[in-house]
Amino acid sequence: MTVLTMRYLRGHFVVTGPDIEPLKFKSRRGAKDWCAEHHQGSPIKEIGANAVKRASKGKARRNDRPSRNIASS
Repeated sequence: MTVLTMRYLRGHFVVTGPDIEPLKFKSRRGAKDWCAEHHQGSPIKEIGANAVKRASKGKARRNDRPSRNIASS
């Protein structure tokens, strides 16, 4: 399985991999759609400042966290 790398570079999303030439896309959605169409099931590793926010899906959102009950005395 080929691991694809996507990064944001000078206004474009660039997709690279060990066996593909670098490809430029104007949107993240366009890049991900191409990856899904041409390399089904291959993981996409995002590199860049915003990659950590987009890649983390396991963390609970702020509204999903249990509320803290502070007992008043």
